[in-house]
Amino acid sequence: MKKIWGFGLVLVSSITLAACSTANEKSAGSASKEIASESSTSVSVESSSEKTTGDFVKTAAESTFDGTTLKGNSYAIKITKHAMIQPGETGNEYGEKSVIAIWYDTLVNPEYDNSTPINPMNAWILNFKAIQDNDPNAVNELNVASLPDEQFLDSQTQDIKPGGTVSNAVAYELDDTTTPVTLVAEDILGTEYGKTEISLSN
Repeated sequence: MKKIWGFGLVLVSSITLAACSTANEKSAGSASKEIASESSTSVSVESSSEKTTGDFVKTAAESTFDGTTLKGNSYAIKITKHAMIQPGETGNEYGEKSVIAIWYDTLVNPEYDNSTPINPMNAWILNFKAIQDNDPNAVNELNVASLPDEQFLDSQTQDIKPGGTVSNAVAYELDDTTTPVTLVAEDILGTEYGKTEISLSN
């Protein structure tokens, strides 16, 4: 599955939230721990109410992530919930490590020209990374795990129509079950839109 994710990322590595602009700028099992979506948020980009009204911003350069919603000019991603799933539980049946699973909606701007079709999987992978800060010497970026919710097996790669919304889920393998996970939103060049910390405890 990691190879599939990696292959998908290579295929679309030229697509970013900025590249999708228009021509003018242009269920986890019952034993799973449900984690409150109101996790502490640290946003490292300037946020302006004029720039971020509604689900989208006017230009890719104004993209922002407030810890729950990534707002871009072509599409937006809204995190709906997250949970830690232990090995053997529903959503992590074959994994050897615990995972943090994140459910989200991808919304495409009704005015998007659809020059580069957008699907939920690529939209997420191109904009988010998960880090567990438990290595004193290096940044510990977590590996993507298998799809944690089988209802999205087909829809995760479906192209979304302008004005449409498609749900999906993603999971990351945890190196331990106590260190919080920092979810960072950025473009493919590393420009950070914002980040949020997800606690692994109740």
